[in-house]
Amino acid sequence: MEKPKKILAHVCCAVDAIYFLKRLREDFPNSQIVAYFYDPNIHPYEEYLLRLKESERACKILGIEFLEGPYNLEGWLKKVKGYEHFPEKGARCVICFDERLENSVKKAKELGCEAFTTTLLMSPKKSQEQLLKVGKKLEETYGVRYIHKDYRKGGGVQEMNRLVKEKEIWRQDYCGCMFALFQQKGEKAFLDTVGFSGRIPGTKEEHIFIRSLKVVAELLDLPTKEEEFTFLGWFPLIGKLQLAKSKEVIPSLVVPFSAPIRGIAKGDIVKRVGNRLYLNRQNVVIQLEEELKGFPIEVPKTSNPTFVVEKKYEKKLLTDRIVATLDVRVEFVKSRNLLIGNPEGAQVIYLLPADTLFDGRGISIKEVEDFIKNEKQRLQTGNIALAILGAQSYGLGFEYLKELHPDWIEKFRPAPLEGNFLQEQL
Repeated sequence: MEKPKKILAHVCCAVDAIYFLKRLREDFPNSQIVAYFYDPNIHPYEEYLLRLKESERACKILGIEFLEGPYNLEGWLKKVKGYEHFPEKGARCVICFDERLENSVKKAKELGCEAFTTTLLMSPKKSQEQLLKVGKKLEETYGVRYIHKDYRKGGGVQEMNRLVKEKEIWRQDYCGCMFALFQQKGEKAFLDTVGFSGRIPGTKEEHIFIRSLKVVAELLDLPTKEEEFTFLGWFPLIGKLQLAKSKEVIPSLVVPFSAPIRGIAKGDIVKRVGNRLYLNRQNVVIQLEEELKGFPIEVPKTSNPTFVVEKKYEKKLLTDRIVATLDVRVEFVKSRNLLIGNPEGAQVIYLLPADTLFDGRGISIKEVEDFIKNEKQRLQTGNIALAILGAQSYGLGFEYLKELHPDWIEKFRPAPLEGNFLQEQL
């Protein structure tokens, strides 16, 4: 059969794509390959962004053109309505393949591709038979050849895993849709379903920030390396400080690693020590500050439920009963440091935090992108390197960096960017 001049490859994730696309290019060396990321099934959106960025990075490594399709979650949910509780490889997956591959074959026709395929063929959680049936049906309907390649055979899975490890490809821990999320992760799916303002350490928001900058650096041909670590994460879910009589809600922040409140704590101020007010219910503490803002903490530790409030509310707090609510979750999670450039040979290693303070303040991704682009030459020549530190509002990223690389300590400097709270910590 004549080799197609142009092939559209639907991409589901970087893990499946990195080896599949490599083999596809070897089998069709004279064909132009276009990678098309169309996955409206992925939920939540933060997970979608992670897989999108990592797939873009995998295609950059392979030198393959990358396109993003629309994120039509609502349309996808309508398609699979009634099949929510079907198991993996069941009827819901067939409908999902239909939706994603039909959109892909339409894109293939639009781009003038003679053939299409999908990296789903690489996934051990997907049925080859189902994919072949869907692909052939679309081939007949749209007149675009479907290429069915089972690259899992003959040691393909082992080679894929080797490439994933070598290229530091991020590996997701569930198939993608919300139904698979709960079926595969159960209780552990909780944090995947919650969004946080800012970039709290150990969240998808922090992870997206780091992975996005990894893509930016590699698009500029800068070397990168990730160093992952585990820590006890603290995640605020609900928190409020209110006056009982007036019903006025007092603007407040919750100090990281504060303990939760059981139900509602309704009480009075019974003691004051310095700038701290103590309630007579559930050990609630109110810390008075001139300005309501977050601050880095030196050592993560559990504490009484502690709210930060501006001093101007002191009189109201002392003359009215206080109603406090606070629900948090604590569990072991992962973060990572991202090294850009050649830290080993650099004269200076600039440091900046990946996360934000608990009031949401921090360095924007654009500021860091601009810094990397402006310093590209010095990063390439090895004069400087950049370390983007995870969980640094808790002081953890820097501690882990020093633990792994004690011989670099004399080279560490806070990156000269406004909002870099490392300047306060070092």
